[in-house]
Amino acid sequence: MLEQPQELHSGIEALDQCMSQVRAGDLVEWGIPPGLNGRLIPLQLLKRQIPLSIWIYHHHGLGVFASSWISHGVDLQRLFFICSDSPVRELRPVFMEDTFKRIIIDAPRRFSAGDMAFVSQQARKQGQIVFLIRHYFLSQKNGNPHASLRINTWQSGKRSFSLQLIKGPTSGRITLPYRAVAEEHGSYN
Repeated sequence: MLEQPQELHSGIEALDQCMSQVRAGDLVEWGIPPGLNGRLIPLQLLKRQIPLSIWIYHHHGLGVFASSWISHGVDLQRLFFICSDSPVRELRPVFMEDTFKRIIIDAPRRFSAGDMAFVSQQARKQGQIVFLIRHYFLSQKNGNPHASLRINTWQSGKRSFSLQLIKGPTSGRITLPYRAVAEEHGSYN
């Protein structure tokens, strides 16, 4: 049986191993509460030879600062941003065509179970990988049948980042050294 090539690459061995089973058509759910620098983890997966991608964010009083994204190694000719608090209702065509192969839905204000089913179905149909970022830690008590992988991420002090695998081929906690994730960007605390 032929092995499919890995879709997501960060250059961080432990993170790449965690993402090795993610394929086109998968939905990855991230638990990332504000203020814990957890978004730096999925950001690592958007730095290396990414296909056209879109980051859909809910306003939260924040704007997109291009220089910050560039300083983290993101190619802004490959990653686009759009603000929407109801992405499925307002941006339905984004999910129904294969222009964007990576779709990041960052803390949507309105995202129902029906929206989740629609996005998951379209990801499989269009060969997209969807990241759904939640503004809270995920729990094993409340599952998500549409997600192939569910992960909580946060910065653990000044020396490391943590990933707690809630659902996927393995479970448990992974620690990434701070320098592997944010070394050239200085301290965030």
